[in-house]
Amino acid sequence: MKTIKELIRESLTEVEATRDIRRKASIRRVYDAYPELRDIDNQILEVRGGRFIAVIDNDERMIKRLDIAEEELQAKRDKIMSRNRIDPDFDIEKPVCDKCDDTGFTKGSDGTVKVCSCRKSELETCYEISGMADYTSYKMKNYRDDYLGNAPARKKIKNELLKCMLGISEGKSSLSIYSAPPQTGKTFLSVCICKTAINLGKSAYYAKCEDLSEMGNDTIDALKRIDFLIVDDFADAVTLYKNIGSILNSVLETRLAAKLPTVFVTPFDKRELVNKCDMRISGKLDVANVISSEGK
Repeated sequence: MKTIKELIRESLTEVEATRDIRRKASIRRVYDAYPELRDIDNQILEVRGGRFIAVIDNDERMIKRLDIAEEELQAKRDKIMSRNRIDPDFDIEKPVCDKCDDTGFTKGSDGTVKVCSCRKSELETCYEISGMADYTSYKMKNYRDDYLGNAPARKKIKNELLKCMLGISEGKSSLSIYSAPPQTGKTFLSVCICKTAINLGKSAYYAKCEDLSEMGNDTIDALKRIDFLIVDDFADAVTLYKNIGSILNSVLETRLAAKLPTVFVTPFDKRELVNKCDMRISGKLDVANVISSEGK
């Protein structure tokens, strides 16, 4: 499972090729318009080549003569550039994206680093391979605090999840339970929080609890170490299904030891989950933080 940073790193080869193509195209346009500039630049290259040989031969007289020749050629070049108002950087390789200088990341006025808008394709790919292929339309800007008429509570939940994702939650455990009734937008918000994590350059994954049994070993191993994990549709009965209890226990053992934030999304109460879950999970849930409109 590739992270957004890995996807951006892989795309740099294409970006570098684009920069080189644009540079050569710029040089060609200028030289076609001002052939005398091309001739002078070629002469400067010849002079520098001769100077390199003179340095090897330790020929001080030739070095001085070639230095004077280059100064004269450079003066002619400057006049052509100035007279025709030619961009002095026309032969310099420039970044494809002025916002991020092709790093793929920008820093906001508040110091927050996030994926640049020029890497939208990489972002979408990362969302897809991070468990959110079915949620392309889910975006944080569409999350409404006033949905269902309880804006303060919904805003509180959103902020608590964001703090959890950022690793600045006040809870004692890195495991949190996001509990809310059915049809209150839990999945929508969970996906948006997970996408936000990826947009901030973190490795993150959104998974349905029952789907854990269908995942390969490589994916399960990745879930143990990513920066942020959300497990949706968590229920005590699911932990007793197939091998899910064992998988969750293995994932949580590693994540809790590394203090990596993990969120279980569920419509059930924490106490009910603790009492009925696979016993290997119950103890970990017992000390988990609770994120809910009631704040219990």
